Amino acid sequence: MSKSVSVGRSFARNCFALTATLLILAGGVRAATTATPATPAFNLDQAITDRAQSTTMAFSGFGMITGNLGAQTFFPPGKVADYWGFQYLRDNDPSDMGHNTSFLTRISSNVLYILSDAQLAELKTLAKNQVASINLYGWKRYPLMKAFRRLMDGTGPAGSTGLSLSAVKSASKDLYVLDGQISYERAVVYASIYRSLSTTQKAYLDAMVGKGYSGWPDKSENDVRTKTQGLTNDEVVAVMTYAGDLYSWYAGSITSDIYFCPERHGTYFGSFFIKDAPAVGHPGYGIDETMTAVIGSALVESSQGYISSAGATLMNALVTTQRQNLYANATSNIVLARTKISEALRSLIASAAPSTATLASVKATVDQYSQLYGELDGENNYNYATTFYRVANNVGGTYLTSPQKTALAGLRKKYMTVTYADGVTIDFSADAKYYLYAAEVSATSADFLKYTGDIATDGLFETATQSMGLVAGWNLLGNGSSTAIDVASMFGSATNVESVWTWLASSGKWAFYSPTLADSGVAYATEHGYTQLKTISGGQGYWLNAKNSFSPAIASGAPIASASLSSLPSGWSLLSVGDSPTAQGLASTISGNAATASAIAAKLTSLWAWDAASQKWFMYAPSLAAAGATSLSDYNTSHGYLDFTATGKLLGSTTGFWINKP
Repeated sequence: MSKSVSVGRSFARNCFALTATLLILAGGVRAATTATPATPAFNLDQAITDRAQSTTMAFSGFGMITGNLGAQTFFPPGKVADYWGFQYLRDNDPSDMGHNTSFLTRISSNVLYILSDAQLAELKTLAKNQVASINLYGWKRYPLMKAFRRLMDGTGPAGSTGLSLSAVKSASKDLYVLDGQISYERAVVYASIYRSLSTTQKAYLDAMVGKGYSGWPDKSENDVRTKTQGLTNDEVVAVMTYAGDLYSWYAGSITSDIYFCPERHGTYFGSFFIKDAPAVGHPGYGIDETMTAVIGSALVESSQGYISSAGATLMNALVTTQRQNLYANATSNIVLARTKISEALRSLIASAAPSTATLASVKATVDQYSQLYGELDGENNYNYATTFYRVANNVGGTYLTSPQKTALAGLRKKYMTVTYADGVTIDFSADAKYYLYAAEVSATSADFLKYTGDIATDGLFETATQSMGLVAGWNLLGNGSSTAIDVASMFGSATNVESVWTWLASSGKWAFYSPTLADSGVAYATEHGYTQLKTISGGQGYWLNAKNSFSPAIASGAPIASASLSSLPSGWSLLSVGDSPTAQGLASTISGNAATASAIAAKLTSLWAWDAASQKWFMYAPSLAAAGATSLSDYNTSHGYLDFTATGKLLGSTTGFWINKP
């Protein structure tokens, strides 16, 4: 097979089928009698291999590290409301023409060719009603893309400590809820049209099923041009998209509806632009189908020389980080969300019109699982963006040298410099245009300014003040400032605080304070052998049991340097620093900058931090890191711990952490 295929295959060769094998499936109502191929060319085994996942995510990282905001904004509209099996139809076309430029056109033209005026009117009305929502979805992607770019470039808001996981998840959830609404509206109309199909229309479609592109009637836009007269360009695009969906949903099954490719997620980083920008407006342009795998491997295989071994390890760790959200968590994962949404939508395909109660039930299911889908994908994208930032900026280690960055830029230029049939050569690698889907938009337009401004993106970051926001229950905090905290002054509110504790390693005792007790806990401390807690010195960590969420002030003063922890006693110490190191970096510092991971392990057993929001521990063990491969991340996953490296967790100035020294 040729390594070069027609435009559009840019989305194909990494788009692997997620079939029913691993899914929580329900029967689903078939729109046609023809079964989905028993052994599709693209299947679940391909989709979930670590290799497929790692190179796809690394390709996104390559796009982000070597690209710009404009490249990030290029986005295929087919990734919106994609529960109709069209991607499955493309990737498993028996003619191997699924990603030919005229594939969608031929399907849509055949469907529009046979629709009656009344059926066509339903699609036109749907398009007029949905264009605004479709465009809104495109614009609402911009704040996330701009925030990820600001993180990468170091232009976040003053005092920022990185992206806010909760804010990113919330923004992503809003997008998916809108996507779910668009999908629901389409399903209602599609099912209505199916019920109105005549025997002749069904026979026409049935004759197409299973034959593929080359076996379908050769219909084109010229054959149906009069049917879209009077519509705006956006409305024509929508109607053509609907017509394609109508056929793929009719010809498909629940398996094809759930199907998605790895590139369906993590769409904010510019990889689509690398593949498809040179092809826009150039029918027949060939795209190297190995591009994702080849370029992605540059950031996950240090042997190629583009990235250090530590950098490749960091990139590969994303596979483990996102696995739970993708499919491994039995009760909350992306595959499950897509399954539930797809089942609900397909249930509308029935001979009788659905009742009001049925429609309400379907809508509720779509809303519920769209929210879950959005939060899971948001968390994954937070981890992608944070990891790409760390790699590009060498945060916590040396991942990319200046020569390596130059080499990556050269790789981008190589793949994005094209010579067309007319002899014209164009380099797209530094193109900085902005797009709404694939249509260019002005950087001075009101919508562009609205969705890329600081007001739209500042809230997607954590700041030092925000990071001190406490949740009800136990919070593990730290004083990374040289200024001691007067406990009674800062935590004297019995409305907000139940108790405050710190561990005194020198005496092996707890120190205790509680504003809920008349004497602030003096008698209680004495009775139990504790020390009365009056101040929290710089460099100390502490536990605070909060009655409710609140945001205390942060101590001001010079930051406590990690190097000050180089002479810790054996056993457990509860600490804090002010220079925001990574767990790996702090371990190295505490060990006296030992040269190897094994040497670090000899001087530090483990490091722990608490995530109050998820009620989970972060854990780092130099001995596991020294074991190589994925030993540390695998251990964390198997024990339900969070991974410092995979999540980009830094030990900020208000973070308390435990260290255990041998």
